[in-house]
Amino acid sequence: MAAYDRDLERIKRMLKAPAPHRKFLLCQVGVTAIVIYFWYSFNEGFTPWFLRKIPVLHVGSDVSPLVYFPHANEDGNNIEWARHVNSKQALQDAIAAPPGDIDMIQGDVLLKGQDTDHQSLTPLMGRLADSKNDLTLDLWLQEIIQAYHKGIKISFQSNDAVEITLQKLKDFKRGLLRPVWLHADILQGPHGSKPRVDMIRYFKHVKRLFPECTMSLGWTTGTHTDLSLSGYSWDSVLDMYHAIMDAELEQPIVISVRSSLIRNSVPQIKWLTDNTKASVFIWQEEGERTAAEDLMHIAYRFAPEKSYWDIHDKNLKAYLKKNRNKSSPKLSPYAKQRDTVLFRPEAWLKMGLYMEHHSVLPSEEALVLQSRAVYVITKTKYRASKLTSLNGRVQFLNRKNRDVVPNETGLSIFIRSTAYTDFENINGIQCFLGLDGQMKIQSSHINTEFQKSMRFTPGTSNCFRFSVVDTGTAIVFQVMILHDCHTLESVMPMNAVKAELKLDVPRTIGNEMNPFIVKLEDSNRVAVFDELHVKHGDYL
Repeated sequence: MAAYDRDLERIKRMLKAPAPHRKFLLCQVGVTAIVIYFWYSFNEGFTPWFLRKIPVLHVGSDVSPLVYFPHANEDGNNIEWARHVNSKQALQDAIAAPPGDIDMIQGDVLLKGQDTDHQSLTPLMGRLADSKNDLTLDLWLQEIIQAYHKGIKISFQSNDAVEITLQKLKDFKRGLLRPVWLHADILQGPHGSKPRVDMIRYFKHVKRLFPECTMSLGWTTGTHTDLSLSGYSWDSVLDMYHAIMDAELEQPIVISVRSSLIRNSVPQIKWLTDNTKASVFIWQEEGERTAAEDLMHIAYRFAPEKSYWDIHDKNLKAYLKKNRNKSSPKLSPYAKQRDTVLFRPEAWLKMGLYMEHHSVLPSEEALVLQSRAVYVITKTKYRASKLTSLNGRVQFLNRKNRDVVPNETGLSIFIRSTAYTDFENINGIQCFLGLDGQMKIQSSHINTEFQKSMRFTPGTSNCFRFSVVDTGTAIVFQVMILHDCHTLESVMPMNAVKAELKLDVPRTIGNEMNPFIVKLEDSNRVAVFDELHVKHGDYL
């Protein structure tokens, strides 16, 4: 206090000093103000431009909420959301809320008079059903900019509003040094309608006008009286994967997933986020029921720093916070069963022309093969034993809408192979599973030729569970035709009829330790393995 009093007294004396001294003081204040103004303008902030190259010191609109909000503690569950903040009162309430109560403010944008004869170029906050909202995007941004402790998320409700909204964000860029998420439903999803935002135009405008952001991407969704069989299909997540890859997005990416549809979708969403380096955002529609164990499945599979949650049900939200870090005991038994059959990429090697774009896509949850020029082999080699088998489940996707080619469209498993660097000339014993209902065990590029085959009636789901056992004296190849390949329950073993083919191995075939090899045989199909593992014990 003494130092403060001395400084105050000195200023008073200077103000009472003769005119030349007062002019000198005013000049000093003026020059200081000018220097600060130019410094701030040149550096776009108080941090020097050369220090902004250091990531920890740079805060832009693409900053992660987990970095920007200290209380997040590297856990997306600690970020709180205010949803559909499209009115002046809702905006005031969200801004007034202290940090930790509301961190990210989400608003929806469309054009004034959207889809009517009176449509204008004025962006308004609201959804299509909100016909009375009069809060403009300009005012919305002006108010939020004053609240430096809030991040924003803008959801585009129409294609028409994208470009002009991004231009507004660009104009306000200096005030948006905080997390800025841009969300659009770019693909049609479960029970959803056609997207109102054109994906290609959307990506183009974001890159040109406001590239420094987090891209939140999702599917249009709807509801149904029975969602037990619903979810994000493999076709849906592959569409999203290729959309992201084709756009060459460099921004942080978040995949938005509806909570009522995650029960049968965890393998698909985990595969997608693993292969795009994205996080996941789980949102619950107001009034919608979500099973607690379904949320626990997501919490179990996704690290805290890779998952965000916007759960409307307060009781469910409290349950999630309480059990987020001890989710395993809260899991469905079907989810726990998946741990025993998962594809584990660290146990396999990519082979063939795997540099071909998108040809082999592994994840902790699944393996996707999209070309016959690529294949995978086990890092470990195995000696023939009746207690060692390769087991898996494969679903074939006809994304190119091509007919099945007999003796070609399907899957090959190679055993006792000593040469496997050329995808066209893998030697050993080949077990072939064809979509036309054909099973074969035959020699492949070795001196001794043999073949045995049989036919079965294929199902409509193009989904099979298989097992290959080399006992030392015989090869046992089993196939089970599955009718349910997309629900959580389908992971459990089923008492269905198996097709079995057995062939005695000629004594001239060597029996050294060799890897298992898995290869797609038709590039017109995509093979998805959401189970693939070497098992020691009884097979299938």
